[in-house]
Amino acid sequence: MCILDKKFFCNEVYEAIQTTVIHIPKDKPIWLLKYKNSENGLYFNIGSELKIVKFEIKIIEYGDETVKLKSLIDQVVIKSLIVYKDYDFLSYFISIFQLNSDFFNFFLGFLTKPITEVNKEIMILILWHVLNVICDKNKELNEYI
Repeated sequence: MCILDKKFFCNEVYEAIQTTVIHIPKDKPIWLLKYKNSENGLYFNIGSELKIVKFEIKIIEYGDETVKLKSLIDQVVIKSLIVYKDYDFLSYFISIFQLNSDFFNFFLGFLTKPITEVNKEIMILILWHVLNVICDKNKELNEYI
């Protein structure tokens, strides 16, 4: 059993659970646990059981009593705060509003960031390639593209 010395507010714990744990109730339940690898970014661990160490934490609102993390996760599941119908991978642009979905989305965002200005030297090369290679020097097709 692992007991953390630090005390947490209830809201902090519930927020952390909601950003890292996902439950999908199927014939055989699916648990997803999101974690960060210091070298390679975010990962998901998927399984039919939530395999976490038997952590106990101290919650400020409960005084010095320790609470099992698993029991807090169970409460969040009962309240349907981390329950989804299924999971999917749907990419989207940041500027597009996303509807609240019953499906958990594995998409974590694009790694590239929008540029503020266009590099004209690169654009000249790209446009030359489109005209001479893709369009086979056909100016009418090039205009269409």
